[in-house]
Amino acid sequence: MKTSVLFVVAFAIGTHVMAQQSDSLRMDSIIHALPEVMVKGERPVVKAVGNKLVYDLPRLVENKAIDNVYDALQQLPGVIKMNGALQLGALPVTVILDGKVSTMTAEQLTTVLQSLPPSRVERVEVMYNAPARMQVRGAVINVVLRHDNADGSPLQGEVNLGYRQDHEAAFGERATLLYHRGKWSIDAMYKHSHGKSFSWLDDRSHHALDDGSVHDVNTHEVDRVRSHGDDYRLGVDYDMAENHRLSLVYTGSYSRGETHQVITGNVMGTTDIDGHSWLHNVRMDYAAPIGLKAGVEMTWYHAPEAQLLASTLPTGTLDYAVDNDQRVSRWKAFLAQDHTLGHGWGINYGAIYTTSLNRSRQIYTSVAQTTGTEPESSVTRQREDVVNVYGGFSKTFSSKLSVEASLAAEYYHRPALHRWRLYPTLNLTYQPAEGHYLQFGLSSDRLYPDYWAMTNFITYSNGGYNEVVGNPDLRPLTDYKAQIVYVLKNKYQFVGWFQHTDDYFAQTPYQRHDRLTVSYKVLNFDFQQQAGLMAAVPVKVGQWLDSRLSLIGIWQREKNSRFYDIPFDRDNVMTIVRMNNTITLSKRPDITLSVDGMVHTRGIQAIYDLPASGNLDLSARWQFWQKRAVLKVYCDDLFETSVINPRIDYMGQSLRMDISCYRQVGVSFTYRFGGYKEKQREEVDRSRFK
Repeated sequence: MKTSVLFVVAFAIGTHVMAQQSDSLRMDSIIHALPEVMVKGERPVVKAVGNKLVYDLPRLVENKAIDNVYDALQQLPGVIKMNGALQLGALPVTVILDGKVSTMTAEQLTTVLQSLPPSRVERVEVMYNAPARMQVRGAVINVVLRHDNADGSPLQGEVNLGYRQDHEAAFGERATLLYHRGKWSIDAMYKHSHGKSFSWLDDRSHHALDDGSVHDVNTHEVDRVRSHGDDYRLGVDYDMAENHRLSLVYTGSYSRGETHQVITGNVMGTTDIDGHSWLHNVRMDYAAPIGLKAGVEMTWYHAPEAQLLASTLPTGTLDYAVDNDQRVSRWKAFLAQDHTLGHGWGINYGAIYTTSLNRSRQIYTSVAQTTGTEPESSVTRQREDVVNVYGGFSKTFSSKLSVEASLAAEYYHRPALHRWRLYPTLNLTYQPAEGHYLQFGLSSDRLYPDYWAMTNFITYSNGGYNEVVGNPDLRPLTDYKAQIVYVLKNKYQFVGWFQHTDDYFAQTPYQRHDRLTVSYKVLNFDFQQQAGLMAAVPVKVGQWLDSRLSLIGIWQREKNSRFYDIPFDRDNVMTIVRMNNTITLSKRPDITLSVDGMVHTRGIQAIYDLPASGNLDLSARWQFWQKRAVLKVYCDDLFETSVINPRIDYMGQSLRMDISCYRQVGVSFTYRFGGYKEKQREEVDRSRFK
């Protein structure tokens, strides 16, 4: 397939790669002279420390209309939001807090980072290749938090009120307290969110069957959702001595959502969904001054859901009550040791053991006479064990040259699959001059599918015309990556990378030939390959304009030789252009305006074609009351262009989707008291839950 290179140069337009739907059906799963605008004596925003790029995040966003860390991280060079999650360039990235690994869903990540003010951050460390001692592989953003009491006040806190309006309104209230005296530190957080949402989706399917008949199935689905949720946490730290700490934290959450769907067109019907979820997590960590770290963790997650479906299709009727339920218990224990030796040498080693038990069920009950396909009830019990043992070393040869390498051996076991894999990591860092930084890295990683995707369940959507089908044979993917990073004058950044992923998996639709049904199933591909280049250029004009231009070019190839009867091998070149601008309107009063945006060209995912899209975001910040109070107003996706409407036109498969898109306007007010500097806790891993 011939590759065409698309170039787009735009000022402040942005996008989401895909709009996610509540029924989990939609996509899960996309040198010229540099301007010398230097200021004498200006402190660098970024500097190199070993294999890390260290950013002064509070200074990077101090004049921007940003009131939380999640938005602040998107100001880092190369960090973009795609599919509701942060990415570094176009590659997945793991966000951790204070060096502690935190794997979570995109929704949970957003909630955690949005509850944290940028002033709470001391610095941010970006690693394109994390060594094994970090207990995470691949690209990592480590948010290092401030733990000092600047004003000596033992009690500190923050309250925040937020309002957001698109088609419907949503609200949020948050309160956080931190008490610190002597060796003891106690923190508590409570957040309540509530509101409504409205969305619609048009599906147009040109569906051919084996009997020679061709059907045009056009549907219009409207979703109305009412939801509320609570997040809470209580933690205690005891500092026995310097670098000698014992921590205990409890984290919990509860959420409930009520969804009413109405489907019209060739399919007529309604679907009512009432879902709940509970999460309880207890974690204990111990750190000793000899470089020893140990910890244990227990997580319990429960997500029952009741669904009532009544619809009329061209092939018959469906009238069912469905009881979906997922219960996951997980235990984790780790032990790690670091040694600092003489002559610039260091070694590290450790072990991590994780075990989980997924008990899920799907019970169908007929409500009335049904002439459509008879669904089957199912119960599953999945046990997984992962053992990881690693070792590594670091060596500083001079102030200009250092190396860090590690090797992790990981054993993965479940009844249908068990295997060992080795994961090497290598980082070579060279600093030819002050402010210049060159790094070459090699790494590998493994990613596991969601628990629910690995069941044999079938969930109906779009009135029963669409089926979300589980896949118990799913395998974890393994990727291998090489990249070069160059930083010029502590400002300009250039990154090039190549990544090969075996057993890559994604959810992809297929119009069945034997019956009038679209099957959505997460499948393993042969591989995915990606090569990319990124350049990030900051521009500053006087004291009134601070801008950053990011250019990303990506070549992507995906191959699946076992995709039903239509194997594919597709590639594409995509360009992403992003511009962030902060305009200082006034210093007294302290008022700033932000104009941010991003545009990307056409992309692909399996047999999907993803058209170009973009958006423009505006926000204004007023800081007052001795900088204790911040008022923010904003308008995201001003021109309602952020949502991609995917298309399929491949080997007889023909499908079109048009997804609702609304601009969002909102206001938020934050007040800090007692010299508040919030303490953030390790977040619970919910990345594979339903």
